[in-house]
Amino acid sequence: MSEEAHSTETPALVADAIVVRRGGLRILDGASLRCGPGLFHLTGANASGKSTLLRALAGVLPVARGHVRVAGHDLARAPVLARRALGYMPETADLFPYLRCDELLETVASLRGATRAEALAPLEPLEIGALARARVGTLSFGQRRKLALAAALCGRPRVLLLDEPESGLDSHSLAYLEGHLQELVRAGRTIVVASHRARPGASATLRVEGGRVRAL
Repeated sequence: MSEEAHSTETPALVADAIVVRRGGLRILDGASLRCGPGLFHLTGANASGKSTLLRALAGVLPVARGHVRVAGHDLARAPVLARRALGYMPETADLFPYLRCDELLETVASLRGATRAEALAPLEPLEIGALARARVGTLSFGQRRKLALAAALCGRPRVLLLDEPESGLDSHSLAYLEGHLQELVRAGRTIVVASHRARPGASATLRVEGGRVRAL
């Protein structure tokens, strides 16, 4: 079975045989994928490397070998252009505690070329609009997860990487997330969601196994 997820559309997210080492060990060993428009479900056993893969695709972890391209931009050679097209929600969001929520989202918006209104738009449906001027460090775990999701969605990026996005979200926020993801798919965005939860409507399911990625 192929190690890549193929699409008839031009792939917005490409990883070519990437190698990621941590502590001298190869967590990813030649992982490859090609994701065009659609929603891709990323699965795998615990500690298989799902989060490591998303962090490498987002440019958070360095890639020892191989290449990552986002919206046609090489992540290593054109990081600003690549990240401008990329939204990323990590499993554990390390947000800036001294910023206000609106300041954090406005910073993200400026990097993505989005407006302030676009940046703040998800706060009301996520039921944290009243916290726009609160310091990030004062938020609860669930509120920080909602803020991290709002930051990832800011500007409707062409590529969206979500690591266990359901964690810490209430039923209302989960419904908003699912509806928004469907809108993004219809708009031609590329979304990769790492989750243990089954996603029957996904364009493809990708499994991280043995340091590589294969399509199921």
